[in-house]
Amino acid sequence: MSENEKLAQDVKAWRAREGFTAEAAAKALGIPKRTFEGIEQSRGFPYPLLLRVAMESNALSLRAVQEKLSRKD
Repeated sequence: MSENEKLAQDVKAWRAREGFTAEAAAKALGIPKRTFEGIEQSRGFPYPLLLRVAMESNALSLRAVQEKLSRKD
């Protein structure tokens, strides 16, 4: 499996886990939707490590918000 294919697989899994549409995922990562779609189609990304850090950071932020919201109930 190439690095681009591995990245695509990881991005797809992240998006499914977080429940994002492609558009919402692109916005969360701060990249254009077409770029995001290209990553998911194994066309690669020049900064895969940064993308992985952004996905993890975003996931942690979302969990923190969800925890705060659940405490208010």
